[in-house]
Amino acid sequence: MFKDAYEIAKKYTFPLVVTLRFFDKTIEGGLGSFIILNDDGWLMTAAHNLGASFAFNQHQNEIKEYQEKIQKINNKQIKEGQKKALIRAIKPNKKWVTDFSILLSGKSIQIEEYYIYGKHDLAFFRVDKSAINDQKVFPKIINPKNIKSGTSLCKLGFPFVEFSPTFNDATGQFELPQNLLPLPLFPIEGLYTRNLLTNEVEGEINVQYLETSSPGLKGQSGGPIFDKHGNIYAVQSKNVTLPLGFTGSVKVKGKTIEENQFLNVGIGVHAETIKFFLDKHNIKYELTD
Repeated sequence: MFKDAYEIAKKYTFPLVVTLRFFDKTIEGGLGSFIILNDDGWLMTAAHNLGASFAFNQHQNEIKEYQEKIQKINNKQIKEGQKKALIRAIKPNKKWVTDFSILLSGKSIQIEEYYIYGKHDLAFFRVDKSAINDQKVFPKIINPKNIKSGTSLCKLGFPFVEFSPTFNDATGQFELPQNLLPLPLFPIEGLYTRNLLTNEVEGEINVQYLETSSPGLKGQSGGPIFDKHGNIYAVQSKNVTLPLGFTGSVKVKGKTIEENQFLNVGIGVHAETIKFFLDKHNIKYELTD
């Protein structure tokens, strides 16, 4: 069903690579997805994919306070042993983010303008048009007035990829493993089940999600949830685990174990929300029925 839609969606869906180095010098890498919206250089993703930048800004203030406390102790006219004891008593957060990068398709691209809505988990950002010169296919956003529960939808992104970046102290840059790119895409199908409207308000509208009967996969966050024509219904945000209200039993080494049963469903930023903010910020897009 999604063979032709996949060929369309894969041309506007790309990997967002996040790398972080922490105060304790450990390094992590993660993957999300982003969508190229138009030839003006506007891109769209889930806001939480940009969380490294938020954490970095917050942690810089905390690191500065920590360093100022250390400096005050070092300036005291006391014995070295006393200084060391006082410094040891100040516990730094080992997971302060000291360095990070957000790479678009594995490349460091300057972001020139952005709008981030954390409660909606939606972000729009613009890069220089020269960075997407080769882009020829752009998504269509479904008219939210015409969508119906029960529609088959597909999610797309870059799950099942684990990688370990390194940090070059001489250059101050992260380095990705050789042959990491290009990353393989992975689609997963599910039904559009219902809308989830919350009481939270941001940017003048209530937070609203679209639910699917299958979960989004790690690495698909920020990627499209689209129909058989490749039209976007939502942007994958998160998953929710729903209790089914009964238990299942299994025998393990002769012992019967009962477990509560659950259904994992996907949650995406609704097309109505996407359209609202695209219109609000005069970002060019194509609406389709």
